[in-house]
Amino acid sequence: MLLTDLIEKNVYVGKTLRGVCLGVGISLKSFSVRYLLCCNAATYTPLHPRVDFAVNVSAIENVSDGAIVLSRLRCVFPKNCAKVFLDRPVFSDGGVFLGSLADISMDGYSILRLFTDRNTSYPISSVAAFSDAVLLKKPLPYPLGQRIHAPAVSTFLDKREPVVTKAVLQNAIKNKALIRFTLSLSPFYREG
Repeated sequence: MLLTDLIEKNVYVGKTLRGVCLGVGISLKSFSVRYLLCCNAATYTPLHPRVDFAVNVSAIENVSDGAIVLSRLRCVFPKNCAKVFLDRPVFSDGGVFLGSLADISMDGYSILRLFTDRNTSYPISSVAAFSDAVLLKKPLPYPLGQRIHAPAVSTFLDKREPVVTKAVLQNAIKNKALIRFTLSLSPFYREG
């Protein structure tokens, strides 16, 4: 699912039009969508939209091509969340403009990647802040989730783990092979 599947869709409760979805509120800890940020249908103007109410994502009954159908309309105050809207500028940790936020890919309602209008994508783990702009963190030299090359796996790690996880790092420490393991990852590609 993409964020554009939710944005600018009419929000219905039963067959009654209640508003238009403008954005989402996401959890700062788990990066999952928790709220739909909506505007009243009677006051909606595309040029100057404003958020009038928020609805919990658990109230979503159905999402179709032109509408979001809610099982109930219980407005909530979004707490501990970042408000995410499309067309926000995306900046690197050094302040370099990387494009505008074009879309977000989700698995269910868990955010996976951000996409910009310059055809680049960034994992959600690289986001430092959401506000009027999206700020990205400095990339880590050995991020969790990096693919493990076959020579490193065959020597001292579990062959069923294709990516770096906390368990893989703990296993490398336990086998006293952390340095050898990290040198086998990119950008080093040291074998042996």
